[in-house]
Amino acid sequence: MVTPESAVNVKNLLNALNGKHGILGCILVARDGSVVSTSLPAEIDIGTIGALSATLFSNNDVSIQRMNRGNLIQMTLLTDQGILHFYEAANHYLVVLTAKGQRINLEGLIRSVEEQGKSLETIIA
Repeated sequence: MVTPESAVNVKNLLNALNGKHGILGCILVARDGSVVSTSLPAEIDIGTIGALSATLFSNNDVSIQRMNRGNLIQMTLLTDQGILHFYEAANHYLVVLTAKGQRINLEGLIRSVEEQGKSLETIIA
């Protein structure tokens, strides 16, 4: 759970990812789809992204479990508008969006998100 005291630390972690590996911004979403924190540009509809991100991750997690492949912990979606990378952290979803048209080092992106995701877990656990 994000407390008022930890909210600043969460925001700083999200901001630290911006610009790395073509990252446009990040959003931390609760399992119910509510937005906890964001570093996305103001023109992006964070409410819709938050709600749909929670639904996407949850539905794919159920599918993965039905395939007997364990629990979903991360997923990456490549679109014509950029990459969305999802990471589960302490019952929240960290969603990272890249900027359109960027050449992305996917391994570097995933590694950076994992590192910040683990840091988030210590703050919000």
